[in-house]
Amino acid sequence: MGKYRNMTGLFIAEGIRCVEQILHNGFVEIDEILVDKPDLVHLLDIPESLPVFELASDDFASISDTKTPQGVMAVCRVPKKASVDDIAVSEGVIVALDAIQDPGNMGTIIRTAAWFGARAILFGKGCADPFQPKVVRSTAGATGAVHYIRGDFGNIFHELESTGWQVYLLDGSKEAEDLRSVKTAKKSILVAGNEATGISRGLFTANRTRVRIPGHSGIVESLNAAVACGIALEHFSGLS
Repeated sequence: MGKYRNMTGLFIAEGIRCVEQILHNGFVEIDEILVDKPDLVHLLDIPESLPVFELASDDFASISDTKTPQGVMAVCRVPKKASVDDIAVSEGVIVALDAIQDPGNMGTIIRTAAWFGARAILFGKGCADPFQPKVVRSTAGATGAVHYIRGDFGNIFHELESTGWQVYLLDGSKEAEDLRSVKTAKKSILVAGNEATGISRGLFTANRTRVRIPGHSGIVESLNAAVACGIALEHFSGLS
């Protein structure tokens, strides 16, 4: 499926609630709606200008990503990537995801970043495709709400740091600074790493701040990546 998203520039949002939210939010352009029963159209507030096509149940199921399809899909256009130059001139917090692979975590982080008004999301090497169906469902309609860039963090960070952005790496080690004592910069990049291995070691440099979320670490080994991002984003957004 991924190669077809790249070829066509289209992705699928599936499920009544998911499609309803995407229609309501208007963050992405929708090409068409697909249903397997005509009465499902009445469950959604679909503009008259938007084409709706009815598929046979078997055909619908063949392109569905779920075990029990709800019979509604939206075929959407992948939003255009932002440029580093566009993001560099802004202020606030940028979320950078280093090899986040779980679609549920990815979608929840995108949703949380939108909630806290993140300026952009950076998807590094090894990340799940943010436009695959499972991720899209997990964003709860926030797909396309935040500017995004996909690429190598080495180059992207270098360009952003040269314009005043400060990198903060979520790290559970004792050497990291307690989140509660971190004074955030006006231009902050918050980095979350892979669910199993954490942030790539090559991203740890002397000019970047390692940040630890305090807690009873003797009870559990680590926080879920999406939960950690949510806690950190509250602090970096100035709401804590």
